[in-house]
Amino acid sequence: MATVLVDANVLLDILIPDPIWEPWSATALAEAAESSLLAINPVILAEVSIGFESLDELDAALPKDLQREHLPWAAAFLAGRAFLAYRRRGGARTRRSGTTRC
Repeated sequence: MATVLVDANVLLDILIPDPIWEPWSATALAEAAESSLLAINPVILAEVSIGFESLDELDAALPKDLQREHLPWAAAFLAGRAFLAYRRRGGARTRRSGTTRC
């Protein structure tokens, strides 16, 4: 069975209910779970953590079957390079509304 990394925004849409995106995100997550193992990595956990006061609160909110994967150094480097390329092409730097606890 394949493993799918769940995007932080999908989790935030569900965990901190977003009236516009929650239905889509919940459906997409359920459909992915039918044929794949769902996982997060340390970067995704860090991004999702902004909506919670403690690690215990976050752990309690995350789906219990969500696997935690390590992030290889090479993957982190490539993610940074992809983000840099995105920004150089004019990609916007945006913030999600409703999740600005920091």
